[in-house]
Amino acid sequence: MKTPRSIAIVLCFGAIAALSVAAGSAPAAKTPTPAPAPIPKSVFTIPTTAGTARDPFFPSRIIQAEASKPQATTNVVHPSSLTCLVLKGLSGAPSNPLAMINGRTMARGEDAEINTDCGRLLVHCVDITTNSAIVEVDGERRELHLRSDL
Repeated sequence: MKTPRSIAIVLCFGAIAALSVAAGSAPAAKTPTPAPAPIPKSVFTIPTTAGTARDPFFPSRIIQAEASKPQATTNVVHPSSLTCLVLKGLSGAPSNPLAMINGRTMARGEDAEINTDCGRLLVHCVDITTNSAIVEVDGERRELHLRSDL
């Protein structure tokens, strides 16, 4: 009596034999594949006058004309970038002290990019003492002290 396993093996070999005969009997004609067409880039510009353009994705949408933007004043006073740096803590061994400035731990002589309210700053840690750190940003040095009210 045949077992289900032996029946499955016979069926697999039969399928393989049938496929090899079918593949060998008629060689497939190779057709050259055409080069893919370039995908066009869609461009949508906001018109200067109302009603001169239509949104292709939302045809019933009313497109407003773009208003001219007011010119920004150039007399904006930028705060010193060093005022945005805060010494959060000091740690490490006396031979290798570490300073945490705005959440970024730095060692003496290290450069780091620090995210502040004034933007991203490249800060160089010049020296670390027992209660302060001396940093340099864009050639300007400042000594950061720990808060005394803690």
